[in-house]
Amino acid sequence: MAWNDGLIPGSPAYQIASETNTRVRVVAGPGTGKSFAMKRRVGRLLEEGVDPAQILPVTFTRVAAEDLHRELVGMAVPGCDELEGTTLHRLCLRRLSRNAVLAATGRNARPLNQFELEPMIADLMRDGRGKRAIRKLQAAYEAAWARLQHEDPGHAVAADDAEFQAELLAWMRFHEAMLIGEVVPLFYNFLSANPAAAERSEFSHILVDEYQDLNKAEQGVVRLMSDAADVCIVGDDDQSIYSFKHAHPDGIRDWMADNAHAADIGLDECRRCPTRVVEMAGSLIANNVNRPVPRPLNLIPANGVGDVSIIQYGTLNGEVAGVTQLVSQFVADGVPPGDILVLAQSKAVGTPIFEAIAEAGVAVRSEYTESELSSLNAQRAFALLKLLDNRDDRVALRWLVGVDSNTWNSAGYRRVRDRCEASGDAPWAVLEQLRDGVLTLPYTGNIVQAFCEICADLDALDAVPDLAGLVDQLFPDGQPETREIRSLSLQVLDDNPDCNRTEFVAELLTAVTQPEIPNNVDYVRIMSLHKSKGLSAPVTIVSGCVERLLPRRPDQDMTAQQAADQLEEQRRLFYVGITRVKAAPDEGKPGTLVLTYAQEMPFADAMQAGIQPAQQAYGTAVLIASRFINELGAAAPNPIAG
Repeated sequence: MAWNDGLIPGSPAYQIASETNTRVRVVAGPGTGKSFAMKRRVGRLLEEGVDPAQILPVTFTRVAAEDLHRELVGMAVPGCDELEGTTLHRLCLRRLSRNAVLAATGRNARPLNQFELEPMIADLMRDGRGKRAIRKLQAAYEAAWARLQHEDPGHAVAADDAEFQAELLAWMRFHEAMLIGEVVPLFYNFLSANPAAAERSEFSHILVDEYQDLNKAEQGVVRLMSDAADVCIVGDDDQSIYSFKHAHPDGIRDWMADNAHAADIGLDECRRCPTRVVEMAGSLIANNVNRPVPRPLNLIPANGVGDVSIIQYGTLNGEVAGVTQLVSQFVADGVPPGDILVLAQSKAVGTPIFEAIAEAGVAVRSEYTESELSSLNAQRAFALLKLLDNRDDRVALRWLVGVDSNTWNSAGYRRVRDRCEASGDAPWAVLEQLRDGVLTLPYTGNIVQAFCEICADLDALDAVPDLAGLVDQLFPDGQPETREIRSLSLQVLDDNPDCNRTEFVAELLTAVTQPEIPNNVDYVRIMSLHKSKGLSAPVTIVSGCVERLLPRRPDQDMTAQQAADQLEEQRRLFYVGITRVKAAPDEGKPGTLVLTYAQEMPFADAMQAGIQPAQQAYGTAVLIASRFINELGAAAPNPIAG
């Protein structure tokens, strides 16, 4: 199958696939077929004889990379098996792991999981610097990296910040680790300081999807890797929703100014959604002021009107029961569970819905980030697995020797670390010396006892003959706290039957930290609206549509402009959520969108969700409908009581 089969010459999709300009920007609204066009562009390059190793497709998720590969295989495109599609984070992590890059940066490409931050925070605490202050300083440090603030003229780091950064970096270097937020900026710094590095000219064609959700450091990496490469970026600033990762939507808005002779192509026909949803989405996003070039999202009449409902329930329990009943009824009516997507911006709303749907006997899966490691048992087993694979994993060892202490045994561990730095020995070696009585250090008794227990656990795990048995030992069948991590581990083994222990640990770590949500599944998926980017479903339910959750209440220390910017991003987030619904009338799938919200919820649940209620009474939070409901325009149906 040729790259241009079925493409109409002159159409936007044909233009994207065939354009030979060395710089191309594609601005594409939701459901307009950008992924299809990008695949055809890659297919053309391969058919023209470009070496697959010279083509870098950067996708937002690994599933998108796999979809690209599968489509090209289906087209029988030569060389597609050698194509490396990847996320930018994974690309940078792999490049940082190269010996030459490691030597140049002086850092180790071993990112910390969320749960592994706790002992680091404890070790960095001192008089006047509590957990909250540490987290704030850490966030500021990562934000400066992501935004490349250190390059701004006149930027100065406050003395307290500089002192903290020095201590943080010393901790990271000693533990041979890095923060997840450092991965891309560290690679950016390497590229910036090494213009002759092979990584600057590794590819001749770079294609980047979801460009609007890259931060400045990520966009900087693309720029530095594209000196000798043709570049095609694709995105939509109306769908920029990752400000918490410091996304820089101005990057796609201003890209043409920095690439004056680039080709600029737009996709504006929504091929995914029913017409009613397209009209609602257009009405909603028109409320955003910061849209330098407002673009229409045009409907396709053949998609049909669709089926849209807006339902208000009296209580959160009522909303949970109502959504569960809807899902159960859809399944009873013949809708496959995999065709149903439930979006809830807070686990306080999404988790009860997940549990109720599971209780109702419908296949369902929660897709909240690192949910597999939410329990202490799962965290302990995962840390043991890392240490089993690598006794020199200093982060896993640090976590395990402190987890049973309220203070993470920081005082004693400080003495262990001092000894390591004075002697040059690794923490494992110093702890062995303490255990064997070769060395004595004050206030380390608890750490030594924990170390002895760790050694016994590792000896028992070392005796397990295979990886399947190791999973059974670490994540026992029937243990609720490790159910999700067990399921994920077995999936990794299924996908990689010949992997060794090191490969298994690496793949499991990737699956936990960068979870992937394929489009073709046989279970109901429940996740945040952020997580739904790139997905679609014939039945889409958005729950928890209440003020101060969607949109969230601005922080008190925000300026008026910051609050306005946050509101516009929250509106973009809702826009992304409602445009996940997919119509396929010829297949009996009209495209169903259901928006739900409650009038009341327990005050404790509201606090957990970060909702500051309009008012509270007797432990109950009183909620009001999201302002976005009233911004959906005349096409939206009137809300009904559930």
